[in-house]
Amino acid sequence: MFTNISWNSYLTVIGTAVIIWYLIIVLKFYSGDLQKIFSGEKKLKLPSFKKNIQTTREAKSISDSFSESFDTLDDAEQLSGRIQMAAAESAEKNLSKEQFENYLRMILEEYPYVKMSSLRESINKLIVSESEKYPALHLTLSEADSLWEGTVF
Repeated sequence: MFTNISWNSYLTVIGTAVIIWYLIIVLKFYSGDLQKIFSGEKKLKLPSFKKNIQTTREAKSISDSFSESFDTLDDAEQLSGRIQMAAAESAEKNLSKEQFENYLRMILEEYPYVKMSSLRESINKLIVSESEKYPALHLTLSEADSLWEGTVF
């Protein structure tokens, strides 16, 4: 029986079976990606030269750092608004200076990237200027800077 099958026929059948098997696997696990590629939502990226890949990686890392910088700037703007509201609210509720400091610590904990950025000094000056509007809550620049490090009491 096996002498009736030639090697050529055997290899053709096995090759066809392997191709069908891999097509089934690709369709099962990568069907979503294939749909995106065929619809044009996603581009097929084929590696060409190592220099192009390194250039692309460098460009991505630069653009990523810019987006983080802009996110930090947006966070600082949002933080400044919250500090102004916190000072006004604390004065309205007649909170003590210690309660006001704890309130600010809680707010500052939500913005860790601003803490590490160059905008920290500007935020400290804002805290001082806002606290000067309310004599019972007045903070110095060193007290404002220490709010970033401390925990809520």
